[in-house]
Amino acid sequence: EPEVSPEGHKQFNWKKAWYPVHVTDIMDPVRPHKTQLLGNNIVIWNDGKTVDGQKQIGKWHVFEDACPHRQAPLSEGRVEEDGSLLCSYHAWRYNGAGDCTDLPYSPEHLQEKHKCSCRAKCKVYPTREEDGLLFVWPDASPEGHEESKLKEPPLIEELHDPELSKKWIKFPVNLRDLELGWDVFFENAMDPSHFLVAHHNVTGNRYTDPKWFDMQTFRKLDTESGVAVKGIPGCFDFRPPCLVKNQQDGGVIFAIYNTPTMPGKCRHIGFLVLDTDSLAGESGVVDKDAVQLFTGPVPVWLQHVLTSFFLHQDAVLLHHQEQNFRDKGFQASPDSEKMFREVSYTPNEVDKGSIQFRRWLRTRAGGGIPWSCDPTLPPRLATNQKIFDVWNSHTKHCKHCKEAYENIEKLKNVSYGSAFAVALAAPEGPEKIVAGVAAMAVGLALQKLSDLFVVYEFNHQDNN
Repeated sequence: EPEVSPEGHKQFNWKKAWYPVHVTDIMDPVRPHKTQLLGNNIVIWNDGKTVDGQKQIGKWHVFEDACPHRQAPLSEGRVEEDGSLLCSYHAWRYNGAGDCTDLPYSPEHLQEKHKCSCRAKCKVYPTREEDGLLFVWPDASPEGHEESKLKEPPLIEELHDPELSKKWIKFPVNLRDLELGWDVFFENAMDPSHFLVAHHNVTGNRYTDPKWFDMQTFRKLDTESGVAVKGIPGCFDFRPPCLVKNQQDGGVIFAIYNTPTMPGKCRHIGFLVLDTDSLAGESGVVDKDAVQLFTGPVPVWLQHVLTSFFLHQDAVLLHHQEQNFRDKGFQASPDSEKMFREVSYTPNEVDKGSIQFRRWLRTRAGGGIPWSCDPTLPPRLATNQKIFDVWNSHTKHCKHCKEAYENIEKLKNVSYGSAFAVALAAPEGPEKIVAGVAAMAVGLALQKLSDLFVVYEFNHQDNN
């Protein structure tokens, strides 16, 4: 039976829901990938075989990140050519169903007995692939596998409606690990007013745009369907536990996914969806050149790199906001000393989305996430370096960006080498100076581009 709050509301069950944990297009299928979900360490891997030196794309699987043998992390293992996952500690192997297929230290006459033991089986979570996202159901029990078949993950319905899907363009999906909690992220995503200030020079002007506007409840608060608010900027629709669908006036949808990984940390996955009807000219005919502009060959890595310009405008604010909440006695937890309204002064309609999200969390979801690890919020970061770390939060997880980074590094070294060669070999004169300066300038420009894959620092004081 579902739990019921003191107010009489059915409570959201955090373990009976789908969460996006990765983007299938950006994962390297020859390696296992480590992440967390609700405080559980999990490993993602692909069971495709290697044929003639080429890795075939098979099925993505999600296991508990622990080998049944001695609990070594399977994320440190290897995906072998036969499509099995090998533990790097003692070479035990597993197939996609979690069955042990090889125990090299078992005597031959006991191999089958040892492999067939239930204690040799990995903990396997239900998975689904939708819209380029890998969703996980965080209950690996037999009952969990059956229950996962009865519930759909939160999706952008325009991409799945046969009548609508032909006219919507889906942009590449991005992923970023953030140094802030799941709840402060969604409190922010449900707040349209911050776009005009925090994202100054990107989506607004902090000096001229902020002014009163009305926000109305578009869909009333509900345990399973969340809550939606609507105002001048569009509709902000929170769909538990991991999606805010931000539908802007004019045919633009921001799919804002967010998965709780660990206390004080979350994994943001997002993409843009565009209605091609919004590109129609005065005659009502869709402008093919305009469509080509939006769907043209812009490399995925460039779109990913540019995301830092937007995300890092929020990241520092939200990390320290969460820490300030904690210092004042409020946390997204059933044991919180104070409530959100006691540590926040929100007298205006523009805060309605954030307030309604916090109300859903308090009255319909137990006040916070039931972590499978120590629920203590990590301490405040002494510097912002980790917040601005692009390499560990994105690049190392993305095959497109890793490849682009390596290629840019090679070009940079060639440019510096050319400048050095010109300095040594070219005859004295203006041509030598021009050639050397040009090669050095290209190298420096490539260095700046390369740095964006590693770190991107931002501060509001310099964003004039």
